[in-house]
Parts: sequence; C-alpha cells; structure tokens
Amino acid sequence: MLSEPPVVSPDGSRVVVIARQEGKRRLVIMSSDGRSAATLAPSLEVQGFFAGQGMADWSPDGAWIVVGGTDATQHQGLFKVPVSGGAPIRLVAGEALNPIWSPDGKFIVYGSTFATGQVDLLAVSPDGARIDMALVRARPGGYRFLPDGSRLVYLQYIPSVDFSLFDFATKQSRQLTRLSNRGDLGTFDITPDGKAIVFDRSRENADIVLIDLPR
Repeated sequence: MLSEPPVVSPDGSRVVVIARQEGKRRLVIMSSDGRSAATLAPSLEVQGFFAGQGMADWSPDGAWIVVGGTDATQHQGLFKVPVSGGAPIRLVAGEALNPIWSPDGKFIVYGSTFATGQVDLLAVSPDGARIDMALVRARPGGYRFLPDGSRLVYLQYIPSVDFSLFDFATKQSRQLTRLSNRGDLGTFDITPDGKAIVFDRSRENADIVLIDLPR
C-alpha cells in the first residue's frame, strides 16, 4: 500500500514510488506497467511530509530524481539521484521536504522545517545554487509549478481554503481564488495548458442527535 502518490516520468514510460524496505522509505523505479522494479540509491532514506503529497519529482529530461532524505552518514539534505544508477548528489544540507522540479528545468522548490502548519519555501538551481524566492510560506507539499515554470500555485495552510500564486520574476504573491463553498483543500494539480487547477475538497459534517435515556 502506498501512502504517497507515484511520480510518472516526463515521457510516461517509468514510475517512481516511495516504498518501505526494512522499515525505511526508499525510492523504487519501475516501468509504467509495473515490471522491472529496482531500488534507486539504497543508501538514501526518503523524507517528506503529509501523506498524499509527492515526496519526489523527476527532472524534465527524465535523467534525475530530486528528493529530500538522509544519507548513509545520517546527514539530511536535498538530493539529486541519477535514474541510470549511482550515488545520490547532495545539493543542499539540512531538512528538505517534498521537492518539485520546474518544467523548464531551472528551479527546484522544496519546503524547509515544518512549523505551525506551514513550511518556508526555498529554491535552488539543479546544481544547488540558491535562488531568491522572498518569503513564501506554504502547506507542506501543497505547491505546483505552472507549465512554463515562471509561477507557482500554492496552498498556504493546513487546512487551506484558497489558492495563492507566486511569481518568480516579481517575487510577489497574490491570492488566486476566493472559493465560496468552504472546505479543506487536499491534493491538486495544474492542467497541461496551465489554465485550470484540478483539486479535491472535503467538508466535515456531523449530525447532532438528542437521545432520551430511560429514567
């Protein structure tokens, strides 16, 4: 049973899942039909937050997987793992949660330490150079790039009721939606044309019943 969604390669031919092996989360790659499974970077224990949100992502060219984790020396970091096999490359030291790789290949965005329902979003280039994002706080794993990689749609809190949009060029954020039917927004994605957000939403409802007990 998987608690995190599988991550499909850009060409659709392969899938990466987070699987438990010997009590630890590992990266497992397989063909799209579920065959030819193999563990990537077995020395790496995957870290992430919030079941239902992705913990890893593909590079646009399909050659790398980016993931937060702990290596064999118990050092945390953001790692770039070669799909062809080999040792992971640590891009950034410290806690790195739920990274995503921009469709244009320029940015990797990830969450830092979790506190009060949010993480600070940080960004690096594929070689690990820091990229200024200004101050953006988001729900862990609740952020997605638009198809051109220039902007980021994100949820601010747990629970979240509206979407916000961050622009990498202006370093500014703005509220994107004002939904009238309030409810907790869960996972979401952006359509390939960048014109719509697909999401799930739930509301908790309870009936209050008065029961007269026998005297």
